[in-house]
Order: sequence, then structure tokens, then C-alpha cells
Amino acid sequence: MSPTSDPVHRGRGPVARGSSASPELSLASVQDESTAQLQARGAAYIREYTRVKDVERTLLKSTAVVLVALRSRCTDSEGRTDWGGRSADYRRQAQELYQQANIPADSEATIQGAVRWHVGNILRDELSTEELEDYGLKALSPTARSRERRSSRAAIVSVVRAETEAAEVKKKGKAKKTASAGELAVPAGAGSLVADHLRLSKGAATIISQLSTDVIDDMTDGQRAKLDAELEAAQKALAKLRRHSRRRSAA
Repeated sequence: MSPTSDPVHRGRGPVARGSSASPELSLASVQDESTAQLQARGAAYIREYTRVKDVERTLLKSTAVVLVALRSRCTDSEGRTDWGGRSADYRRQAQELYQQANIPADSEATIQGAVRWHVGNILRDELSTEELEDYGLKALSPTARSRERRSSRAAIVSVVRAETEAAEVKKKGKAKKTASAGELAVPAGAGSLVADHLRLSKGAATIISQLSTDVIDDMTDGQRAKLDAELEAAQKALAKLRRHSRRRSAA
């Protein structure tokens, strides 16, 4: 292929039409290219990858729209529009749709999971909170739940990091005293310990705020009992700390 006809040299990415049209690149095939040509080629591949990923998302979301449309034409056991997707009629239609797609077996679960993600988001846009509750669906969309999980994980990491740093500072500066015998002992790094305590308290509050009643509803009785016991222990620890904090402030 000449430099003028190669998509890379026209500033466009390689055409993604399947493995036969876009074979994997070999090192030998690009050894004669200049540095500028290699850079242009790499940039074009990245642009094409970005474009394909955007197309992939659009196609998955469009498939989800089709499935929600199929639900809107079916009725559930209570005679309502089958927004929950539980009727035998809808399940049969959805199964036939996927069978017609001839999805490779190793990709089926991933694709269906991604489509369900979009279905969940579409339903939260189409139905009111009351309707979602009537159908036994969570009010939070999959996107919102994912955002909450990321926030919760970040808070947990922050708390663990602060806790580790605080323990290390306390270990290094424990029982250090000033040269004046009459002065109170001041641990080295006391300012850092105060900052860490503030970070820990903020992180703890953030983590508690991430606990969702929707998730609690999905727990077993045993899991809820365990959660309740842990929350009770946390509540007692917080109450003790607050009593001490208020007492010191009053003094």
C-alpha cells in the first residue's frame, strides 16, 4: 500500500473490518518506517481504538433500548407492563434475539452483562421512583451504584492509609520528652497525629454514608444481623469519642 493510500498517512486510524482486513502488526512490517511515520501510525491506532470503543458503547446501549422496547410490549403476572423483564413472553423474545446474534460462547456473558447495565440505566430514566419500587427495582441506577462503590473504596483506602501512617508516627515518636523536666511530654509528630485523626474521622463518616438500604434489603437475615452488630459497635465507639470530645471542649 502506498503512503498516500495508507489510512495512517491520511491521518485516519486503520479500518476495523475484522481480523482479515486489519491483521495484527508485526515488528518486521514497520522496521523501514521513519520515527515520524511510526508516531503517526501509533496515534492513528489509538484514535481508531477510541472510536471503536465509542461505537461499541453505542451499539450495546441501542441493544438495551430494543430490549426495553420489547418489555414495554409484554405484560407481567399482574397484568402490568413488564418493565421488570420477568414474564415468560419477554424472556423468550430476549433469548431469541441473542440466539439470532450468534454471540461467541466466550463473549456471551460479558455482552449480556453490559447490555443489562444499560437496560438498568434506561429504566431509571423512564420510570419514577414509585414505579421502580412497585416493580421491586432499586431506585439507584447501575451507574450511580458504581459511582457509590468507587467513592466507598476510595474512602476505605484513605482511612487505611491514614491509620497506617498514624500508627507509624506514634511508634516512632512515642514517649519522647523535652529537655525541661517540668514540661509535659510531647510526642514527636503530634501535629501529624492530629491531622491523621481528622482524616480518619472524615473517612469513617464517608464510609458510613456509603451504606445503602437497597443493599441491606438484598442481604440474608444472617448478613443483616452481622451488619447490625458491627454498626452497634461503631455507634458505641463513636458515642465514647464524642463524649470525650465534648467534655474536653467544655473544660
